[in-house]
Amino acid sequence: MTHTGTRTAAVALAATAVLSSLTGCGADGGDGKSLTYWSMWTENEPQAAVLKSAIKDFTADTGIKVTVQWQGRTVLEKLAPTLTTGKVPDLVDQSDDKLYPTLVRTGRAKDLSAVFDRPATGEKKPLSKALKMSYLDYLRKLPGGSNRWLVPYEVTSVNLWYNAADKDVRPPKTWGELLEVCTKLKAKGRACISADGDQPVYIIWWLDYLADRIGGDGVMKKAITDPSGKGWDDPAVKEAAEKIHELVEEGYLLKGYDASKYPEQQNRWAQGKAAFNLNGSWLPTETRKFAGKGFDFRAAPFPSAADTMADRRNATDVRVFGFAVPKQAKNAAAAEKFISYFMAKKRLRGIATEADNITPRPDIAAPPVLRDVQQQMESTPSREQLPGSVTSYTDKALYPAYKKLFFGEAGPEEFVAEMKKLHVSYAKAHR
Repeated sequence: MTHTGTRTAAVALAATAVLSSLTGCGADGGDGKSLTYWSMWTENEPQAAVLKSAIKDFTADTGIKVTVQWQGRTVLEKLAPTLTTGKVPDLVDQSDDKLYPTLVRTGRAKDLSAVFDRPATGEKKPLSKALKMSYLDYLRKLPGGSNRWLVPYEVTSVNLWYNAADKDVRPPKTWGELLEVCTKLKAKGRACISADGDQPVYIIWWLDYLADRIGGDGVMKKAITDPSGKGWDDPAVKEAAEKIHELVEEGYLLKGYDASKYPEQQNRWAQGKAAFNLNGSWLPTETRKFAGKGFDFRAAPFPSAADTMADRRNATDVRVFGFAVPKQAKNAAAAEKFISYFMAKKRLRGIATEADNITPRPDIAAPPVLRDVQQQMESTPSREQLPGSVTSYTDKALYPAYKKLFFGEAGPEEFVAEMKKLHVSYAKAHR
């Protein structure tokens, strides 16, 4: 993922606001003159470039030195051993689902409510008024009850991507419309859907969205989090499995998906080999170099399972990436100052303009290729992708059972039975 001439009086006011917001906190055992930041980005990524620029300006404006380690996606694996030593970084970032098991479930994340209550540096209204806070509604809570342990600077979603310049393709509003498009494409010898089968969450998104579209948000959360495994008996889960089984049996998926190596299938989609790809908002960035001239990247909401408007459920998958502060951080106050500094519109907009991603601030327009996604997220309820899950659960329980269904090796009933068995086994091992 890649998976981003003023009047003198105005300048004086802005400077005053900056100084005020930067001097509002004291140190937490550190000297307040420095902080250590472990980032999920590698140094050559565009998000890192945006952060580097902000860090340079932050140090110039405050005198606070920021020591950065560009750890990459394994940042939390490196963080975990430090949580019992006291030698933790003062600031980390990652997606909420990755931060939760490492910092939140263990009660080792600092409550950042105070950051939301203050304005971003140089601004007037509280940060909570500048952000679309509903993006955080699904966040699981700290042991103390707060869900404000992460300050998001980037928001992603999962959508049904297609090429609007392809005359054979139209975005389906309902599952029935999707099947109609697939049937017509099959008659022309074209594949309807591409999917990288070796990417667990990429193919599980089909089940995840469908079950909640059929039974309402909460079906998948209960299935994933109920230790008894009874949630997998919900009729909505079986119906979702039946619909996925139909896609497979009808041959609507691009051949080779069950043996593909990421990113083979998404690249073939960009080359026009299939009509749709269910993927994250980072897909255009990852596949642009494979798309032909005139390819028009567009994102449609995941289709409704109902055919009448009154019955449609339209919540949109959201995943937030942002800052967290370990409880043991010695320079937590300095870390909070940097968060407030970076979240100001004039700095955060780089995530959109340079890193080509969406921010949680509605006053920052998404890159043109992601305007569809931003509009969907801002106009519909937010739902968590694979709600309540953690990576080990997906890898050890959900994917082993589900891939048999998605690869045509098992039917819906067999999938549910295998899923319950693996679910209960996982729950017993992780009590």
